[in-house]
Amino acid sequence: MSVVIDKLHFFYNRRQVLRNLSACMSAGQVTALLGPNAAGKSTLLRCIIGSLRPKLGAVMIDGIATHRMRVRDLATRLAYVPQRSIVSAAFTVREVIELGRYALPPNPSKVEYAIDRLDLEHLAHRPYPELSVGQQQRVMLARAVAQLSPTGNLLLDEPLSAMDLRYVQHSSVLLRELAAGGATILIAMHDISLAAALADEVWLLDGGRLVASGEVAKVLSLDRLRAMFGVDFQWVESEGGRLSLLAEVHVARSQ
Repeated sequence: MSVVIDKLHFFYNRRQVLRNLSACMSAGQVTALLGPNAAGKSTLLRCIIGSLRPKLGAVMIDGIATHRMRVRDLATRLAYVPQRSIVSAAFTVREVIELGRYALPPNPSKVEYAIDRLDLEHLAHRPYPELSVGQQQRVMLARAVAQLSPTGNLLLDEPLSAMDLRYVQHSSVLLRELAAGGATILIAMHDISLAAALADEVWLLDGGRLVASGEVAKVLSLDRLRAMFGVDFQWVESEGGRLSLLAEVHVARSQ
């Protein structure tokens, strides 16, 4: 179920947001989608899932353009976690997660697995709108897990940004496990250090263009990151030999 992006152009009215973008999601890998604000990350994800129709080019799964696919067919191939989730009705956490199976046959065991895996048992009967933003993010990830087939595609837009650190780690481990099981994952992020630790590959987006893609260490060069984000970075090696990418953010304090 490969996702192929072919010469994609997208406009909001007359403003071009994505420019001649071509890429292919790597099966069984975690790919981090990085770039500054307004680079086009969320727009690209929405084009991939078919909710936005490109001006030119296409996004295809198994050779079929996603914006032309029926909801049920798309749901069997792709799960999506949006940046902002709005549930206006007083659905419980369990009911929201069950919505991941809306276009698919019911599967109570997958729903229970998602609830357990995201540590949501104690919240399962709580109304979703009453939760904190970080808790809601865990629910949205659980909904996607309940939907996702073992070899499906999972797209996530800033899914960890409001979580407590222990749940960031917990969810990151889960994403790695899903990829190891055959899922293909594309995650838009602002936390470059976390992306470096989590991802196998990086797509670097700037001004609506894919300016670099490939292995983490090759794409996230210090010079490129400094030019794009305006701060210095450094690769730091731990005692165990593991490399971490850290941003050097300096804040002046008045005396």
